[in-house]
Parts: sequence; structure tokens; C-alpha cells
Amino acid sequence: MEAILQWLVWLKMAKPKIHSTTQDFIEIVDISDDIVFFKSGYACMVIEVSSVNFFLLSTDEQNARIYGYMSLLNSLSSFIQILIVARRVDLGNYIKLLDEKISNVQNQKIAEQLGLYRNFIRDLVKGEGLLDKKIYIVIPFSQLELGPASLGQAQMQGKKMLSLNERVKSGLISKRNNVTIQVERMGLIARPLATNELIKLYYEIFNQEFITLDFNSNDIRNVIL
Repeated sequence: MEAILQWLVWLKMAKPKIHSTTQDFIEIVDISDDIVFFKSGYACMVIEVSSVNFFLLSTDEQNARIYGYMSLLNSLSSFIQILIVARRVDLGNYIKLLDEKISNVQNQKIAEQLGLYRNFIRDLVKGEGLLDKKIYIVIPFSQLELGPASLGQAQMQGKKMLSLNERVKSGLISKRNNVTIQVERMGLIARPLATNELIKLYYEIFNQEFITLDFNSNDIRNVIL
């Protein structure tokens, strides 16, 4: 028995340690200047697009959206990615805020109205819960589009690398502007994501299944007036 224990201890000590980090499993190299850089040499910009309930539109408006989407696809010189991110929304903090308001309100009628509103919110998030959906258009760019000379520069540092990043940014902005114009022709709003928003987006994609919304007393001021 003692020999077996000694062998197990030796086996544990001889087992190589794992030094892998999260970065080894993620293709992202850097997020800066509103651009996401990848290990493969690709880069991208991300646009957040507003949504519309298609079935509430009139027939003419629906046709206008369809033709606008066709125009967007026909204007593309390279591929894009349409990403829909859907997550459950945690309204626990909001319900707690309502409970505090109900306990502090002096007017009984207002307290009753707040109680009805709180119950409505609770019923709303029962079952599958409330989903938050956001639509993004990912605009990619490859260093191959800059020509073979750019591949050698990608391994260098200093001014040459800075020049390469500026050329990538210029190419992405040109593509982004074209996509933005076509999206706005459909009657939608297109908003490019800044660096801090990109970091938050990718962090949430890799780490969070729920979105916790932050509220304060001003969020329910219209309810108690």
C-alpha cells in the first residue's frame, strides 16, 4: 500500500504543468482604435444596427426594406457577418428598487399603482424570461487586400507596423461607410462601436449569459408622478 502511495505522489509530481492561458484559445490579438485585430491577420470593425418590427409595417414599407436589403447585398465587394446577440435580462435589481419605492411612498394610491407595476414586471420575466436582442454587422478586412508587401510588414515593429495599421483602418472605414449608407437607406440606424464598446461586447460574448441592467430612482420617476 505504501509503495502505491509513493508511486501516486511521484506521478503527480512528474505530470507536466499546464501553462495555457485564455489568450491561447481566443483569436483576438488586440482591440484598439475602434478595430479588432486577429492572429490570422484579419481585422474588423463592428456596427450596431437598430431593429424594426417588420410585420407592423405597411406593404409599401416592407417592400422598401426588402429592396434596401437587396441594395446592401449588391453593393458589397467582400463578405460581411450579421450577428444577432440574444441574452436573458436580469431585472432583479429593478424589482428590488420598486420594492424600496413601495415601502417608502407615503401615498397609498401611488403605492398600490407601484405594486401593480411590480407584479407586471415579475409576470413579464417569468418562464423563459426577458430577452435582450442586439444586431451587429461585422465588417472584416484582410491584410491580403493590401498586397503581398504588407505580409512582411506585419512582422515588423515601429513606424512600419503603425503605417500598416493605418492602411487597415483606412480600408475598414471605406467599407464601413458604404455599409452604413446602405443600412440607413433601409430606414435603420447604424452606429459604429468604439474601442471600449468592442471590449465590452467581446467580454460579454465569452463570459456572460445574462445581462444585469443598472437602474436608479430616476428610471421609475414617471411611475410615481
